[in-house]
Amino acid sequence: MIGFDSMGVKDPLWIIFLQFQLIDRMSLDMKDKKTISLVPLMIVYLVGAGLFIGVLVVAPQLPFRFVIKAVPALSLFWATLLIPGIVVSQRMALLVGALFCAVGDVLLDIDRVRLFVPGLAAFLLGHIGFLSFFGMRRVSASPRRIWTIPVLFFALIMAIILIPRLGSLLLPVLAYLVVITLMTILAIVSDIRSTAALGAGLFMVSDALLALAKFVFPGQPSPLFSIPVYFSGLFLLGFGILGSIPKRRDSGEGPSQGTRT
Repeated sequence: MIGFDSMGVKDPLWIIFLQFQLIDRMSLDMKDKKTISLVPLMIVYLVGAGLFIGVLVVAPQLPFRFVIKAVPALSLFWATLLIPGIVVSQRMALLVGALFCAVGDVLLDIDRVRLFVPGLAAFLLGHIGFLSFFGMRRVSASPRRIWTIPVLFFALIMAIILIPRLGSLLLPVLAYLVVITLMTILAIVSDIRSTAALGAGLFMVSDALLALAKFVFPGQPSPLFSIPVYFSGLFLLGFGILGSIPKRRDSGEGPSQGTRT
């Protein structure tokens, strides 16, 4: 089993390394199984994410830049449509997750102040989709369950920091915090690759950075920091899930059985 402590998660270079390692592993998996390769869509994801970050740096006022921002989540959506070996209920849950992430990306990029609540609602629905998938893939007495403790601790710290500052947004933001925390916990105790659980954790961190920038330290951390964390998290989460599917199918196991470590 891949442990989070062995992956160097504190080093951003390791996150980049994991993304390319995942591409390489999936490329070999697909080649061996003579099935649909997701590598082109993974590349589309990374190119779209890189282009959007580049736009933030060199042309932050570019019109319709939200189209570029939606490319990564939509590439994940398309990959979920294409890959075989997923039961219908799990595929639908993943499609909901990817689609509403794309919607949230568009809304928050158009106007992250006036459209904050609709964007929050879109990402909430996306997390419910991913949560539902991981709930269907949970493992009793998972050997990774120890990692739920720091997730719960992180959520508690964020709640303590945010609650005095939320005002009328108290209930929706707390509901969001509960859902993304539960999604991350279920990712950890699922039978999906550890990279997907790491992605869920990074997703949670990116949302925490966004909340700090809105409610605690206006404008800080900068989107130039939080958005790469978000793109990295969604990539490892989504393609980590999809990278688990072909091996499970070819091994003769059902789509909801067994444990991947």
